[in-house]
Amino acid sequence: MVMAPMGEGKTEIALHAAKLMGDAAGTPGFNLGLPTMATTSQMFRRVDEFRLRRAQGAITLLHAMAWLDSAYSPDGEEVGVLTDDPFATQWLRGSKRGLLAGLSVATIDQALLAVLRGKHNTLRMLGLVGKVFVVDEVHAYDAYMQGLLKRLLTWLGAMKVPVILLSATLPVGVGRRLAEAYLKGAGAPTQMPEVTYPGWIYVSASAAVPARVEVRERTLALEVRNVPISADGRPSRQEAIADVLAELPEQGGCAAIICNTVAEAQQTYLDLAARLQGDVRLALLHSRFPAYRREEITREVVGWFGKDAGRDRPPKAILVATQVIEQSLDLDFDIMISDLAPIALLLQRAGRCHRHHLNDVRRPHWARDMRLVVLAPVDADSAFKIPTAWPFVYHRSLLCRTYKALHGMKTVEIPGDVQRLVDQVYDEDFTNQEKPFTEEDLDRIAEDQTRDMYADMNTIPEPHSLKDLVKLSEGEIVDEYSTRLGADSGRVVCCSRGPDGVLRLVGSGDPVPLVPGRKGRFTKAQLKSVLRETVPVPGTWLRSVDRRAEWDKSPHLRDIALIELSNGAGDLGRRSVSLSDDLGLSGHEG
Repeated sequence: MVMAPMGEGKTEIALHAAKLMGDAAGTPGFNLGLPTMATTSQMFRRVDEFRLRRAQGAITLLHAMAWLDSAYSPDGEEVGVLTDDPFATQWLRGSKRGLLAGLSVATIDQALLAVLRGKHNTLRMLGLVGKVFVVDEVHAYDAYMQGLLKRLLTWLGAMKVPVILLSATLPVGVGRRLAEAYLKGAGAPTQMPEVTYPGWIYVSASAAVPARVEVRERTLALEVRNVPISADGRPSRQEAIADVLAELPEQGGCAAIICNTVAEAQQTYLDLAARLQGDVRLALLHSRFPAYRREEITREVVGWFGKDAGRDRPPKAILVATQVIEQSLDLDFDIMISDLAPIALLLQRAGRCHRHHLNDVRRPHWARDMRLVVLAPVDADSAFKIPTAWPFVYHRSLLCRTYKALHGMKTVEIPGDVQRLVDQVYDEDFTNQEKPFTEEDLDRIAEDQTRDMYADMNTIPEPHSLKDLVKLSEGEIVDEYSTRLGADSGRVVCCSRGPDGVLRLVGSGDPVPLVPGRKGRFTKAQLKSVLRETVPVPGTWLRSVDRRAEWDKSPHLRDIALIELSNGAGDLGRRSVSLSDDLGLSGHEG
């Protein structure tokens, strides 16, 4: 388990450690698990470069939209990325077989399905055996997913699979429980020594070896700015952002602004576009873009702010984004402005500030120090108030405790203050009278315990207690959302009716496939034309919305709603929506 600050090269450490541990244990290859499709696709590129340097074999990218990724399937071709053998490539692309490749980069869900009761969980488990299992961004998973991960680690411990866990902001209690789950499966004593931050700990059935590591010592300048809540329940950021970035239009610099919701990010982008009027390069990135457009923007953003940007780094630029840039995207900004969020995520966002050594670019004088500005919403009496939409994103308890933890702080010492702040906010110790628990805290802890209980109910038995193989699939609960409790999301595709009366996809202009191809099935080309333009939306947007009857029999299309736009706008149930290249999909109640 490696616990080190943001930007210290944990991914490179994991790849090196996986090679060493794999050679020692006779388990060549590895599976790397990440929290989201976006972070997985981005990591695939880095791991594929590692594969080519080490001349290792087949590699697979595994998530629901992987086959649309241009790096994985360039120009629609299916050979040359996985392996030079086209027959092996075709076989590995088969359903549920991807984990069997020597190297795989996947959303963590692909591995967690191995411990959920279902028909093919043993095939997924087989795909994890004989490799090193690496879990990145361990802090990013909720209590339910951590419960699934604990059961998986117990099985991997029993099967002697080396495991590497990575995090910059992991609460000590969570790390201990995960390690103990692995040791329990290995039949080893479960008492864990304390992990010193920053550091790593190696545990096996016979030893536990903690070690402290030396990392860059940095001082993060911290500023908490109060912003008023507007009449519609949203924070009014415009004045604060203008003040913080007042010198950017003249002196230059690259800034990131992270908002907690898509709608607020879109409005912030529009406010900046109106004020800057093209003087500063401006971009918006969030989850509610069509798949192809989001990939285009992500590549563009990495080209501007990534490690290899060099002279391509713009002299004046602002990226407005949501949480999509806080994990696994290797970006560098001169200053970070963020909505208040749980402390672990604020520190992750701060890790995108002054991340790289810029050889060809000088940072502007006004941003020579690593700086995080946190926008904290307040009411008319300057008391902290949580905006209407934020509790749907983060628990109120974590927001309140983070606000209190940051009160009066002017700097954060990295790494010195990181673990203290994380453990202070995520504290679960009922005996600590210095930080009394509120009703919101108790609600969060009860919710976490409930999620952990559901995970225990839905998983297969622990390896040492498995007496009957029927228990592996009894009461099968595997479905689209089985690894993410309470996930409420859907997908839409936008189209418009041409002069010929034919419905055409907005992005490509291709006709919307309504008639299946041969054998009553939609062809891969038809599916790809639709899926590359899908936009994820909250599940509440799709209630009482009719789907296309023609798509009912297609597992890829049946849950997608089609929106017919006229002049870029249309209706989705009771909601008015619009789509643009710059803003993505916007919507509001009619």
